[in-house]
Amino acid sequence: YMVEICHIPCPLDCKLSNWSAWSPCSASCGGGLKIRSKWLREKAFNGGRPCPKLDLKNQVYEAVPCHSVCSQYEWRMEPWSICTINTVDDLPACGEGVQSRKIRCVKKGASGEVSSVEDSLCDQEELPPRAQVCFLACPNDCVVTPWGPWISCFLQCDEGTARNRSRQVLRPPASDSSVCPELLQSEPCILNSTCFTFQHQVSEWSTCQLSENAICGQGSRLRILDCVRSDGKIVELQKCEQLGLTNRWRLSERCVVGCPVSCMLSDWSPWAECSHTCGSQALTARTRRILQEAHEEGRPCPNQLTQTKPCPIKPCYIWLLSDWSQCTVEGAECGEGLRRRNLSCVVHWGDWPESPPQPVDPELCGDKVRRRIQQQMEQPCFVPCPGDCHLTEWSSWSSCQLTCLEGRSFETTGRQARSRAVIIQVRENQGSCPHQVFETQPCKEHSLS
Repeated sequence: YMVEICHIPCPLDCKLSNWSAWSPCSASCGGGLKIRSKWLREKAFNGGRPCPKLDLKNQVYEAVPCHSVCSQYEWRMEPWSICTINTVDDLPACGEGVQSRKIRCVKKGASGEVSSVEDSLCDQEELPPRAQVCFLACPNDCVVTPWGPWISCFLQCDEGTARNRSRQVLRPPASDSSVCPELLQSEPCILNSTCFTFQHQVSEWSTCQLSENAICGQGSRLRILDCVRSDGKIVELQKCEQLGLTNRWRLSERCVVGCPVSCMLSDWSPWAECSHTCGSQALTARTRRILQEAHEEGRPCPNQLTQTKPCPIKPCYIWLLSDWSQCTVEGAECGEGLRRRNLSCVVHWGDWPESPPQPVDPELCGDKVRRRIQQQMEQPCFVPCPGDCHLTEWSSWSSCQLTCLEGRSFETTGRQARSRAVIIQVRENQGSCPHQVFETQPCKEHSLS
């Protein structure tokens, strides 16, 4: 044997980075998701554990529900100032005037405290008016209360409906020439202007959340419920509850994270018998079977399920027959004779005819085979004398022939034939020599001719 060192490359598992920091919540107001990810560092090689399913950026991510506080910034208004009238000389201070108030943007804390912030952080579209027209009643004027709240529109915000507000008379006018201002106001219900509808809204699903320290198995995925106004603004969830809206969304459901299962193999079988009993080309093999295929990120099965190795080299000893000699007639030049062939013991190494066999001691090939072969060392033959007719060896038997008529056979037994050709030595003897010798015999084959 010759032995040399060989190397089987070791499997390298897929390698991912550590988890990144959590991203901000995807929703600035209401329910959303925050995400962290791992990215690919090294692909699996040579049968290592494969990577989990990666996205187009070669990343794997985890998403969990999150909720951002809505209306974190709001406008705070101070009370209106007294109604200021521009008077001339000592005329009574009554009639139309102006009153104002201070407005600031504040941030609400978790415990209810507020702090002033930049006005740009509050919604500019919802900025309340800082001044308004006011009226101070003159001595003989009608005096009315401030306007009451608007009576809400129907929840459907139906087109053609209106909402109203009213006020009351506190003091009627002193003379019949004076009248009280209007005591009832009405305006149309306009969706997203004077009225709103509300509905529930859910965030996207999180990835499957497992119990602590679990890496696979049963888990649940979650999402968050919000109450959203028809103009898209997220409001407190209690608003939808107060309006009697039914939540038909499912906020959690069961999920499963597949467990990685590595390939399982049987033990190697015993080494099989050698493919040849002698020579230098004999091999023996052993095998193993796959008991469990790999699943998920388990280590895959190797490609090599069979191993081979050379068997010990043994010389092959065989009896080798030579070709037949020329036909010789004992004590004559023609007639019945014999032809012979020689038997010799040779050795070869399983790669014959590339390496020709070499003669060795006959005892190495054994007498039992020799005695059987020696019965086939001679066979009769014929050397034609000058002028005799000479027949060649018989040809092989032909195929079985059946008589057919219009493609159909009416016989079950056919015949087959063979022949010997005549070689005429002297032309003068041509008349006494047969042209050709034929033999036939019955046969049971069913070939048609």
